[in-house]
Amino acid sequence: MSFEIEQGILKRYIPEKDETAVIIPEGVRMIGEKAFAGCNDLFSVKLSYGVENIGRDAFQDCKALLFVKLPETVTRIGVGAFSGCDELGEMTIPEGVTYIRDLTFQNCKNMRRVILPKHLTKIGDRAFSGCNQLLTVKMPETAEQIGHHAFSGCYSLKSITIPKGIRQLSAQTFGGCGGLNFAMIPGSMEQIEIQAFPGQTILHFMIQEQLFSISASDHIYAMFCQPQQPEHTKQIIRHFIFLNDAGSLEKFLQCGFLKEIRIMDELIRYAIDEKKYESQVVLMNYKNQYLGFEDSIRDKFSLDD
Repeated sequence: MSFEIEQGILKRYIPEKDETAVIIPEGVRMIGEKAFAGCNDLFSVKLSYGVENIGRDAFQDCKALLFVKLPETVTRIGVGAFSGCDELGEMTIPEGVTYIRDLTFQNCKNMRRVILPKHLTKIGDRAFSGCNQLLTVKMPETAEQIGHHAFSGCYSLKSITIPKGIRQLSAQTFGGCGGLNFAMIPGSMEQIEIQAFPGQTILHFMIQEQLFSISASDHIYAMFCQPQQPEHTKQIIRHFIFLNDAGSLEKFLQCGFLKEIRIMDELIRYAIDEKKYESQVVLMNYKNQYLGFEDSIRDKFSLDD
């Protein structure tokens, strides 16, 4: 094997004939931009202790690359560093890495498992897009941002739990994830853009530690934006009425977001019109217990008449 190394930067790897395994020599602090890009015969790479930085597109399109061992000294992985590594099946990202940059693992078609560091704060645009064999991702509670199309096309992904620190999901974040049938959304979520999830996904979300569920195909993502606001509260309740999900409706009402009798009466009328009688009973019981009667309704049913 042959390397071009200058001041601790491995600028280029020159493979010998039939060479498939590489050990990065000691003293290298950085793998330079495109240093291994397009090395189609490379099967295994072990980075020596002391490597801190993996440059942009460093291993791009290493089609046969199956095994990569990153030392704990790595703190930065550049844009597109492992994109197009078709055979890369598993990756453990060192604990010092806090940002998975754009395109880092894009189109790693056989990646089944990735272990994210405990102090990760951000996953960039298309970071894992096209990883169509990816089965599971466990994001740490420190995560604060997930980029556009970050997991788009990961159609083997079955479930995802969004950490509380993430307040917004962009369009196509999980687009094309046809196998995704469970997504846990925290009550702190402020916005989910349309088509952030595939339509068949069931979104389970938390408000004040209570669990509720909707279908992503309903596209009522405004429901996650400041649920104390009457309009958003009404959208959530209308959804549960439409499903005639009296259990979730009752739990949601107990959160105490709905305080206006006028809106409650409107929702009761909606339940009656839709013939959702179980939901109607829940609404009327809650109104009687916590909101009382509106004057106009009390007058209408006055015993003095």
